[in-house]
Amino acid sequence: MSDSYVYRTYHTKGTTNSVREKFTASLLSNGYQQTGNENNVYFFRYPSFLFSSKRPLTCVSRLSLEVTGNDEKNSGRIQVKIGANFTKIRYFTIWLITGGCFILPAVLEYIQSGLPDIPPVAYFGIPVGFMIHYHVRWRVFNTLRRLIVNIEEKSCQEKK
Repeated sequence: MSDSYVYRTYHTKGTTNSVREKFTASLLSNGYQQTGNENNVYFFRYPSFLFSSKRPLTCVSRLSLEVTGNDEKNSGRIQVKIGANFTKIRYFTIWLITGGCFILPAVLEYIQSGLPDIPPVAYFGIPVGFMIHYHVRWRVFNTLRRLIVNIEEKSCQEKK
């Protein structure tokens, strides 16, 4: 389960090599490390356990990049398939919700009355955890989309 990727496909202009090189350079400059490639798929990982909401790409544990040739359906545009693994944010959210909604109230209730009890309102933490996780996924893929649009704009400027 920790090796599962969530994939999104984007389309851009340019050549496969230039898009792959620019995207790889951008990831490497943002702190990612390239872990290898296999069958035209490049793999990256973010080495730090720490992440920041100001930099959404730090929430991704592992990333895969596949740039394929021209797509006939989209008037000769390059297809970029990106897979992201959100293990880091998944475990952080689980620990945060478990600690804040279940362990802390149980300990406080044990200190106050002698019996551990979890208030019913604490169960709202479960859907909040899902919302946090999917919000982070949306922000990461939105950032990746903007990165691809930026690469496309740079490619168009280079041609002129």
